[in-house]
Amino acid sequence: MHLTSPLAAVARAVGWLLLYLCVLPAAWAGPSSLLGVGEFVSPGPLAEPHAHLSGITQCTKCHAPGQGVIPERCMACHEEVETEVRTGNGFHRGRGQECVSCHPDHQGASFPLTRIDEGNFAHGLETGFSLKGEHSELQCTDCHSRGSWANIEPECASCHEEPHLKADRARPLATCDSCHTTYDWGVESVRSSVLDHTDLSQVDFVLEGAHLDVECIDCHEEALFVPTLFGGCDSCHENPHRAEFDVECTDCHGEVGWRPVPDFDHELTGYTLQGVHAQVECEQCHGDHATARLPHETCTDCHEDIHRGQFGTRSCDTCHSVRLADFALDGFDHDESEFPLRGNHAQVECEQCHGEGRSATYTPVAHADCDDCHEDIHEGQFEPTACRVCHVEEGWDVEDFDHDRTNFPLVGKHQDVECEQCHPDEQWSGIHHDFCEDCHTDHPHDTIFDPPSCEGCHTPNDWLEVYFEHLTETGFDLAPQHSEAPCMDCHVAADQFAGLETACEACHLKTQPFGHYEGGCDECHQGSHWLPADLGDVDHAMTGFALRGAHTMVDCVGCHGPEGTPYGTADASCVSCHAEDDIHRSLLGQTCDSCHNEIGWFRTRFRHQQTGWPLRGSHRLAACVDCHAVAYAGTPEDCRSCHEIQAPLDVLAHQSAFFPQCDRCHRPYTWGVALRGVQ
Repeated sequence: MHLTSPLAAVARAVGWLLLYLCVLPAAWAGPSSLLGVGEFVSPGPLAEPHAHLSGITQCTKCHAPGQGVIPERCMACHEEVETEVRTGNGFHRGRGQECVSCHPDHQGASFPLTRIDEGNFAHGLETGFSLKGEHSELQCTDCHSRGSWANIEPECASCHEEPHLKADRARPLATCDSCHTTYDWGVESVRSSVLDHTDLSQVDFVLEGAHLDVECIDCHEEALFVPTLFGGCDSCHENPHRAEFDVECTDCHGEVGWRPVPDFDHELTGYTLQGVHAQVECEQCHGDHATARLPHETCTDCHEDIHRGQFGTRSCDTCHSVRLADFALDGFDHDESEFPLRGNHAQVECEQCHGEGRSATYTPVAHADCDDCHEDIHEGQFEPTACRVCHVEEGWDVEDFDHDRTNFPLVGKHQDVECEQCHPDEQWSGIHHDFCEDCHTDHPHDTIFDPPSCEGCHTPNDWLEVYFEHLTETGFDLAPQHSEAPCMDCHVAADQFAGLETACEACHLKTQPFGHYEGGCDECHQGSHWLPADLGDVDHAMTGFALRGAHTMVDCVGCHGPEGTPYGTADASCVSCHAEDDIHRSLLGQTCDSCHNEIGWFRTRFRHQQTGWPLRGSHRLAACVDCHAVAYAGTPEDCRSCHEIQAPLDVLAHQSAFFPQCDRCHRPYTWGVALRGVQ
């Protein structure tokens, strides 16, 4: 606390006067006397950093008479603090008023002038430099290691050594935080906004193709970014060809993909790559980058002769082609050999007869008889072996064998039977065939025909096509209705061929519709088709409803309903069938035949004169519904009821008292010409 009253000012002046009166004699007395006076005046020893200011003559370096310690004198020595206060940047921004409030002295030589609670110190708020990422894990002394808590520059270079050797200062690198962060110092890739390595205006070497996928450190070792030598490909890449080519790498290789070499013209070597050779990787012939001239006069210069010299000096390309996959055979004609290939033999792979790979044998190969290659599946049934008698090369299956050469020619259905059905287990000889039952043991008529004589009714052409004279043998004529019916429809069981009833009801009683006419079925159902029934010789008039005109062309089901509907319940009235066709909507009653008849339905006997209102002129052309839109009876007869809306209002005559009586001026024949001519 400072004294500010006039009395205090006088007291301070008196105090300073007494101080000088006491100090001056001591000063004159010598240094030993001065030290004693200083100890008498000082409130205590100075801290070790201020020890050089001890002594009565040094007080004014910090103190001003009557004002105590003033900040301007502190900052005269502590220039870094003065900079922070003046610029408003750093820890001391806004703290230049009372230095002693934080840094009191005269507390002893070991007293710390700076007291900071490191655990609760808000570094970002107090200094303007927030500790983030890796910085948040550091101890205070890691950065403030020189005894100074202030005047630490926030730039990276103030603490971190520059890892990038900037030899070319004309184009310095960007600031550290352009690429690095305190969270992850490593850099996977440099953003194009910092450095676009594809822009020639920013770099001397533009990255293209495969260079775009290269990590920075692969070319810029030890973080050397500027300069980097790139005079040629060998600046970075080792020459794998051992100086065998006196050309630039880019003459063959491109940045898009170093391998394979897309533009190399192999014809320049004197050996043109064709067919399969054009698909071979360079290393398969040249090894690992070996580009010296290779021998290539014959195929065996590169390829091993897997035929073990069987073909002598014949060139490989006589049979093989480089234009086919795996150097397959191209021009070899087996007809030139002793065994021309025919039929199925032409489809056989070479390996099936000649073997495969290194063990393949092409000459000589036995082929005098079929069993040189094929096993005799008949186990000697045919001696001597003569496969060609039955088999042909076009198909090993016996399809064209002439069975007439045997003592059992195949006729009819026997021709469609597979050989194995008669010759089981490859038994081709000793087959009995004198009687049908030698093969067909499932004889169904054993109890009726004894001994069985199949050929009496059946033929080999069709077992079910029985040549049996039914009328002659049984007295029951199958024609016409039953002639197409299979035998088993009537003779259900194989032993029911005799004693069957011949009446229709014996078989068809269950299929007779309910309510059907009584009597014999054949009275109505005749002809080759059972349905529809035409009543035979009996006229429909017997039912009380004679068929005339259009009714004669209607099928029975048209009036009597679908099959199974009782025919005897059909209604003879017109409306029973034609109610939906009545265009008069029952307004003229239900006796349609009073006007219409079956012969000509649209030629009616109705005459409009019968109503007392004959149709004349234009009325004869009108449709019935034009006048009878609602009903037929009670239709008005005056003109106005129908034609009032057609009368023009601007005609003077229509405004007279005679207007409602149209027929006084107009006639049905000449309606548009008024007789009286009144306007």
